Amino acid sequence: MARYDSGYSRLVAWLKIILPLAALALLSTLFLFSRNVAPVSQIPFSKVDLNERAQDQQLTRPSFAGATENGDLIRFTADAVRPDPDQNGRALADAPSARIELVGGTLITFAAREGEVDQAEDEARLRGDAVLTSSTGYTVRTQEIVSGMENVRAFTPGPVSGEGPAGSFSAGRMELTTDPETGNAHLLFTSGVHLVYVPG
Repeated sequence: MARYDSGYSRLVAWLKIILPLAALALLSTLFLFSRNVAPVSQIPFSKVDLNERAQDQQLTRPSFAGATENGDLIRFTADAVRPDPDQNGRALADAPSARIELVGGTLITFAAREGEVDQAEDEARLRGDAVLTSSTGYTVRTQEIVSGMENVRAFTPGPVSGEGPAGSFSAGRMELTTDPETGNAHLLFTSGVHLVYVPG
């Protein structure tokens, strides 16, 4: 019996040494054969993009929406918006667009390559291949559209061209207004209007 107790004690003593060593060996193999973690340099961001984001305050895919007193819905979006460094209270926008749903049922959209937003002046300027489309069948192209942000109004400082239900046209200016009683939109073309009429 004494011999059995002595052998058992020796076995326990050896296991107290062997088991911790085996655990240590297993842990070391985990670190030796684990996959390498990709370094920070492999994160898919360019240095230029990181530098620009660090220096500039910028909002990505912002959206501004509201309703006029008549119930017309106005929504402005852009790919990115950042403060104008030259003028406080004004923001510069990349690929701005607008969507106006009139109470009368007409849908009007604007889009351009770039723009400026000035909420203090209640004004947005869309520049560069600006396009206005209307659910009534008009498509108007120009280089700049100036639009209200809290009420439905817009105009072009320069010439426009496009197509409508009557045919293709060009003009020196365009103005968008709405009838406060009916909620219908009106496109007014002035300063030398040329229309190529296409019979229906």
